[in-house]
This record gives sequence, C-alpha cells and structure tokens, in this order.
Amino acid sequence: VGLLVVCDGSPLSHEDPELIESNEPNFFEKLNEQCKNNTGSDDAIYAVMESFENVSRCLLPFDVESFKTEFNELTNATRSAFFTKYCSAARPLLSCFDGVLVTMTPCLKESAIKLMKAFLESLPEALDLACKNDGEFIFKLKDETRLKCFQQHGNQFSVCVNTYTRSAIWNDDWNYELTPEKCSILTSYRKCLMEPLNACDVSELIAIYDLPMNAMLRLTPCANNTEVETHQNNSEVL
Repeated sequence: VGLLVVCDGSPLSHEDPELIESNEPNFFEKLNEQCKNNTGSDDAIYAVMESFENVSRCLLPFDVESFKTEFNELTNATRSAFFTKYCSAARPLLSCFDGVLVTMTPCLKESAIKLMKAFLESLPEALDLACKNDGEFIFKLKDETRLKCFQQHGNQFSVCVNTYTRSAIWNDDWNYELTPEKCSILTSYRKCLMEPLNACDVSELIAIYDLPMNAMLRLTPCANNTEVETHQNNSEVL
C-alpha cells in the first residue's frame, strides 16, 4: 500500500507512456500498464500525467525556498508566526491532489481508489497535527542534540524505505488485497521507522505517519491483524 510520487514542478510533456520513468520502483511503468489493461488506450495515462502536471502548478504558490530558509532560522520566538504562516498556506494546497484521484479511477481497482481516497482525506488531520501547538512536534527537530542524533541515525530511514519498496507490497502486480504477510510488512516498517525516532527522542512524530496509514488500514484485512491493532492503539496514545 503506497503512493510515492515526486513532483519537481517541471511540466511533463505528452511523450510516449512507454518511455515515462520514475525514481520510485516502476511506479509509472506499472500505472501505464494498468491504465492500458483497463481502458484499452493511452488516453487514461495521458490524463493521469496531465493531472500530475496540474498538481505541480497548483503547488507553485507555496514558497519552498522561503520555507526552508525561515525554518533554518526558526527560534522559539518566531515559531508561532512561522507555523501560522506556512500551515495557513499549506491547507488550501491539499485540494491540489483531488484531480489525481479522479484521473486514476479508470486505471486502478476500486479497492485501490478507496485506499487513495482515505489517504487524501486524512491529510488535513495530519497537517493539523504537525501544526498543533505552533508546530510542537516539528520544532523538536531544531534541538541541537536531536539534530546530531539524526545525523548519526539518518541512514536508518533510507534503510526502512528501501526495504519497504522492495517488499511484496510494492512488487506483487499491484495486488491491493493485503495478506497477513503484507500486514506484517507494514508493522515491521513502522517499527523500523520508530528506531531512529526513539533514539533521538522524537517518537511523537510517528503519529503524523500513523494518521494516513491507519485511515487506509481500516479498509483492509490488516484492520483485524493483532500487530496492526497494536500499531493503531499506540498511535492513539500519542
């Protein structure tokens, strides 16, 4: 279960879908195949790619460079103004992804569309959590001790992501029926992410991940998985 798409802000040309590439594991290649199988033409994948272009354009008003600069200079004194400014700027942009869901509907199974819809609908709550109490969770990352800790443990996140993207969840012909094995993979992935977060004393950050993940898991057989139930209960405590 996952949709990892990088929008770099540059327009995508209407090139042959066979030539479309992604940094993520065969994402557009698999999507192109699925669209063709379901619709019998290239029109669907072109519509999807155009919707990604629209996302890039829609996100342009958010000044990423200013955000990074101001975050690097962030102090407790400026924190309230910073999170008020950027959380307010980010909320309207969540609707930028609505068109992607619409255009991908002909390409994916109904179960996959429901998962995507649940994920997108959970994002406002996840953003609210990140912005809560003037970005309390995020501001902890400014602590010098924690920054040094992340420098020491940062590679662990890459290990977690690489392991996950090479798992059966990504490489099972986009079979969205989650088996007990796949539920276990999700549980292991969360535990993997928790290791550096615990080590750096920012375990609360996992709650931002848990919100969209739990929204999707409730629609799958993983909702009845004992390990995942523990995962969900732990996130509620946070």
